[in-house]
Formats: sequence, structure tokens, C-alpha cells
Amino acid sequence: MDNRFNRHNRQKYSLKVHIVLVTKYRKQLLKGSIADDVKQKIFDIANIHGYEIIAMET
Repeated sequence: MDNRFNRHNRQKYSLKVHIVLVTKYRKQLLKGSIADDVKQKIFDIANIHGYEIIAMET
């Protein structure tokens, strides 16, 4: 993991986001090929915008 910080004037920061998809009654929504498709789409979006994905689970 790279500890890069963004710098602007006298500010130094590192922004991280945690996304959780919650389903009713803990039903498994993302499984099989659907999970693979969602993961691939997220990786594609991250590559386009230059984001780094640290961890991903389904």
C-alpha cells in the first residue's frame, strides 16, 4: 500500500472511501458471474480515473 498524500498550499491529505452494499435479511445478492461482472466494472472505472483499490470482497 502506498501512503501518498495530496498536497495543496499548506494542506496535506489522503482520502479513502469505504463502500458497503447492504441487502435486506443478509441475502447474498452478488454471487457467481454477477459478482465477477461488478468487480470488473469497478476495476475499469478505477483505472479510467486513476484510483487505487486497496481491497475488494464479495
